[in-house]
Amino acid sequence: MSSFKSEQSQSGRWPITAAGLELSRGGRRLFSGMTWELPPGKLLVVTGPSGAGKTSLLACLRGILRPQAGSVSIPDGPRAAVGVVFQHLRLTGNLSVLSNVLCGRLGHHRWWETLFGFPAAEREQAFDIIAELGLAGLVHRPVRSISGGERQRTAIARVLFQDPAVILADEPTSSLDPQLALRVMERFRTLCDKKERTVIAVLHDRAMVERFADLELRLGFENGGWEISEPRRG
Repeated sequence: MSSFKSEQSQSGRWPITAAGLELSRGGRRLFSGMTWELPPGKLLVVTGPSGAGKTSLLACLRGILRPQAGSVSIPDGPRAAVGVVFQHLRLTGNLSVLSNVLCGRLGHHRWWETLFGFPAAEREQAFDIIAELGLAGLVHRPVRSISGGERQRTAIARVLFQDPAVILADEPTSSLDPQLALRVMERFRTLCDKKERTVIAVLHDRAMVERFADLELRLGFENGGWEISEPRRG
């Protein structure tokens, strides 16, 4: 268990909690007895070797995968309050970069309110985020025609535009060059510090973990072991 206290934040949100989580795959225990809490405004990085269960843990937190034991609490209400950067991105190839990003805000509107498009102010906000991630020249290009790194940035722009209380990001910088990866992680860090958002991200870059994480959750120990601690901040 981390040393952070379980107390309500100034925004009225409570911590994300994992209580006694256990998950196995293919007859192998990935983790068991996993218990921790993450207050709002904190950035948790999940690390470990390939196959350790990092993506599966995010799926448990999102409610996509049911663990063999234990529970998860993300107490910010509807699932629209959780934004996800999936490892396989889940973009719509026939839609433009801009349209994919705008889809991040569909949960904020009644179904009929976007039949004839999004409000001008939201389109402008979406474009600003797209430009921030270096995609301004591709804003009207179908996603199917852009590169893998550009698609990853589109998925990140979508979740930033969604502005959820919690972001779950599965290797969000894996296809980005170091400068863009740094920009993305700085943006996540700012969301935690300035807007009290919570970010849980799978990362492999040790320097990024040490620079940005409040807590590091390490998987891949024998017999479902795990470890959580505060990494050295650079």
